Amino acid sequence: MPAESLASVLAGMSPAGSPSTEVRRAREDLASFLRMAEPRVFRASGGRQRELRRLLGWDDESLDRFIKSPMIIHSSTHVSMNAFAPMLTFPWFCLRLMTEAAGRLEEKPVHLRTQVTHNNLSDNRWKPHVWWRLDPHGTVTRTQLFSKAPRFEHQILLSQPIPDIPAADLGKTDSKAVELAQNATNFAYFALIYRMSIERACGLHLDDGTIEVPIDLMNVFSLRGSAYAKWRKILYELRLPLRAVTAENELRVLSGDEAANLAAPDPLYPHKTLICHNYINVGQAYRLGVSVTMGAEKMSAYEPEMNDILNNFFSALGEDVRIPQFLGVRSIDLDKLAPLRPDIIAELARMGGKPSFSIYADLYADSLPSAFDRALQQAPGDLASIVTRAW
Repeated sequence: MPAESLASVLAGMSPAGSPSTEVRRAREDLASFLRMAEPRVFRASGGRQRELRRLLGWDDESLDRFIKSPMIIHSSTHVSMNAFAPMLTFPWFCLRLMTEAAGRLEEKPVHLRTQVTHNNLSDNRWKPHVWWRLDPHGTVTRTQLFSKAPRFEHQILLSQPIPDIPAADLGKTDSKAVELAQNATNFAYFALIYRMSIERACGLHLDDGTIEVPIDLMNVFSLRGSAYAKWRKILYELRLPLRAVTAENELRVLSGDEAANLAAPDPLYPHKTLICHNYINVGQAYRLGVSVTMGAEKMSAYEPEMNDILNNFFSALGEDVRIPQFLGVRSIDLDKLAPLRPDIIAELARMGGKPSFSIYADLYADSLPSAFDRALQQAPGDLASIVTRAW
C-alpha cells in the first residue's frame, strides 16, 4: 500500500464550517477594530494607505472574506527581517491547506496570521538584530540592525525605532518591501510589513486571502473595555499573569495587584500594551473559529498541555470555543526543495549565517511556491517531520 502523500494529509484537514452568530460577531468586531487601530501600525494616506491595507488584509474585500469564511488557517510566527526553516515555509503550508480545501467550500478559506511582536533582540531563533539577504549583485550580505549588547538584548521589537537602510544597497524586491515598511510606526511592524511584502511578491498569499493581526494588537482587542476586568480575574486565578512594557522597553510580569490598578490598554499606544501568557495569545485566535493552527517543533511538543489550559480558560470565560486541528512542521529539507547556489552556502557558512527567507525570495521569486510544491506528492516523512491532530 503506497504511503500517504503530504497533499492527502493537507486535504484531510476539515473546515470548521460556517461561523456561528457569536464567531461572526467577533470577526466583525475585529475587522472594525483593525480599522480604528490602523494608525498604531502604520501612517499613510491615499493610494499608499490602500496599498498597505491590501497588503495586511485590512481592505474591505479581505475583511469580508474573513468574516464569512468557513475555514480559517492560523499561524503565529515571530516578526523579524529574517525567517528560517521550517517557519519560512508556513505561508506555503497555509496556502496549500487553502487551495486543497477551496473546491469543497461555498465561501473561501482564509489565513489568519498573528505574529509575535513582543519578542526581544536576543530572540536567537529569529535573530532580529541582524538581516541576512542578498545585495543587488547577488552577494550574501549581513546587515546589522541593532546592538545585541547586554543592556539592549531584552528590549522588545515593539519598542525599537525603524532602522536606516540605504536603498542603493537593496535588490528590487527588498527595495519595494522596505519602501512600504517605512510607513510603519516601529520596528516590529516594519519587519511585519517587509516580510508580508516579499511573501506576497513570491505568490505565497492569495490576493484577499490573508489577514495579519499582530499579537500585541490581538491582546488589545481581547482586553478592551469592560472585558479587561473579567479576563484579568480569570488569568490570575489560573496563574497566567499579564506582562507590561517597562520604561526600559522590556516586558515585566505584573502582580495581581498591579494588574488590578491598570485600565484596559489604549489601542493607539503600543508602549501601553499588556501581553497575555503565550498559550492565551494562541487561544485568542481560536475564539475566531479557527479550523487548523500551525506550529513548529516546540508547539508540537507543548500543544496538548496548551489545549488543556485553554479549555480551562474558555470554560471560566463562559465561551464555547472548539480547539482547532493541528499541523506541526518540526523540520523540512529545503535543500531538496529549493536548493541554494554553492557560493551562497559557502559564504553563509563563512559568515556564520543561515539561509533566510529573503535569500530564497531573491533567488526564486514567484517560482518559490512551485519549488515547495515538489513536496506535495511525497510522503510527509520523506522531506519533512510532520505532526497532525485532526478532529
